[in-house]
Amino acid sequence: MSTSGYIGQCIVVFGTASLQRYIFQSNRLKENIGASYLAVHWLGKGLVSATQADTSLWKIYEKNPWTDQLETPVNKDEAVNLIYIGGGNAALLCQSQDIAQKAVTTWSRKVLKHAQGLRVVVGYGIVKSSLAEAYREALNDLDRCEEAPPFGSALYSLPVVRTCDTTGQPASEHRRGESNQDAENNQDEWVSQSAAHKQDAAGTEKSPGPAQDHIKEMFPSILETNEQLPKLQRFALNFDKELGGRIGESHIAVVHADGNEIGRLLNQVIDEKNEENKEDNKFLHNLRAFSASTIHLSHKALEKTLQYLKDQLPLDALDNPDEVFPLRPIVYGGDDLTFVCDGRVGLDLAAYYLQQFSKGKIRFCGADKFVDACAGVAIVPTKFPFARAYAFADELCRLAKGHRRYENNLKGSWLDFQIFQEGATKSIKALRETQYHSLETGRQRLDQRPYEVSIESTDKPQGWDRFVKIIREFQSKQWPRSRAKGLLQALVQGPATTKTFIAYTQWGGQQLPPPENETGWTSGEEEKKTTPYFDPLEALDFYIEVKETTTPTKSASSNNENNEKEDTE
Repeated sequence: MSTSGYIGQCIVVFGTASLQRYIFQSNRLKENIGASYLAVHWLGKGLVSATQADTSLWKIYEKNPWTDQLETPVNKDEAVNLIYIGGGNAALLCQSQDIAQKAVTTWSRKVLKHAQGLRVVVGYGIVKSSLAEAYREALNDLDRCEEAPPFGSALYSLPVVRTCDTTGQPASEHRRGESNQDAENNQDEWVSQSAAHKQDAAGTEKSPGPAQDHIKEMFPSILETNEQLPKLQRFALNFDKELGGRIGESHIAVVHADGNEIGRLLNQVIDEKNEENKEDNKFLHNLRAFSASTIHLSHKALEKTLQYLKDQLPLDALDNPDEVFPLRPIVYGGDDLTFVCDGRVGLDLAAYYLQQFSKGKIRFCGADKFVDACAGVAIVPTKFPFARAYAFADELCRLAKGHRRYENNLKGSWLDFQIFQEGATKSIKALRETQYHSLETGRQRLDQRPYEVSIESTDKPQGWDRFVKIIREFQSKQWPRSRAKGLLQALVQGPATTKTFIAYTQWGGQQLPPPENETGWTSGEEEKKTTPYFDPLEALDFYIEVKETTTPTKSASSNNENNEKEDTE
């Protein structure tokens, strides 16, 4: 017989479906920002406001995830209590299913009115024996809703209609060019209601929307000005004008990171075999502590990454406006993160974020637990379709996770990257299978990605540390750019051509960075050979260490002078 004091009450779990499509379907940064904010708001403060949920007890965990178990885990005088919010998810405990359904009705009407296009899903679980059992029931109900298609087909308009350039939906609102900074050539345009909601949430340079206010509240110290940054005012609102770097060769880095095994750990927290779940109050405590500590960890890691970049501003290499912070988080707040920045600092910032994430801990069933993450970095031209760029970053992150799972026994933080000079239609895996093997036999693999990102450096660098050490050597004055690019082409040909080229460079005074050898390739069977030099050379023009003051642009200039001197001799 159950001893639960919550029999008959109802747990409601909130989530989203097709969220990536909603956020990244537009090539306009402003709409991506606005969409992300609307998702966070309506599964956060907007949800709390619409359902009139009591948040007093959750705020204790939000402020300190390591707080002791509360004697009173819910406010019994309130019809609706918040269990947790964050990362695009939320859970409520309502005194009855009727109260739960009325609260959801009120909330969903507001979402339809203020965030058209955002597809939200809800799962219900009635407490029959324990809160843990009801929560699992609600999650199963949520999964069924996420996998089910919407009822019927949306009837947007009559057959003859204007279409919105960004969403493809029927246009319903006319925007003046002078007030719509995203419009091409400052022209008037028609947009869909969904695009209008996203643009309004982001606002403009002169009239910031709630999304701009929200990120200032989340990271209040980042936009604080000082003697070096007297003009710094806001985060970026568009790609090519504020994040792309050098005119004529502008690239952005789309970085997507995701915590490792977080879902599996959550399943252990709520597992029916977990003895602590037999006690309702203990279950609520563990669930809240786990959720709050995960949010806290990712927030601190991102905050440190932003501060790491800010401490080195202004960077001469970045050609962004002085008043704009040169990194824009788009998705943040949970264990996953997506941000965009200048294409030349994306790799360094992604690795730094993984290091900071791995240094933190979460609260797991009453104990502290270290966790890590993986990241994918897609470096693309600013005019590259952004939805496609995000899809590549997401695929790269999944490739890194797959390598961690199958090749490294679920250990470490891993980073994968890909550089695109033009449009691409293949998947990353297919692209590498066709283009990343030497021409000599077609069997030697050119790349060694992904790389493990360690927290601390060692005397014998491996993984990402070795990648960084090698690229530093190639960016030094010892290696003229033309000579480095020549080695890249030799590697593409294969070990025999590489060996000949290395002999020539040694005669000219250049030595390969460690682990050097006479061929530039690993030893062993032909089909298993790889080279540690191709990846750094491919990324040569797309890597700046934020903490360094020298830039590839300047290095290339000095290297060109060296090349001219060599040619004269």
